[in-house]
Amino acid sequence: MVGWSYIIVCRNCGYISTEKLPEKEAKAQLHAHVAGGKGCTTGHIDLMKVRT
Repeated sequence: MVGWSYIIVCRNCGYISTEKLPEKEAKAQLHAHVAGGKGCTTGHIDLMKVRT
């Protein structure tokens, strides 16, 4: 059985998460990145689905 995890990619600042995260944690980290004050918005960020 294939499991799925997510990585976060920001097109505004170039951030790429180093961990493969479950969907719930990835969404929480997405919001934390937006709140980080680099001018990034949720529209700049993609959750990329990867196999685990």
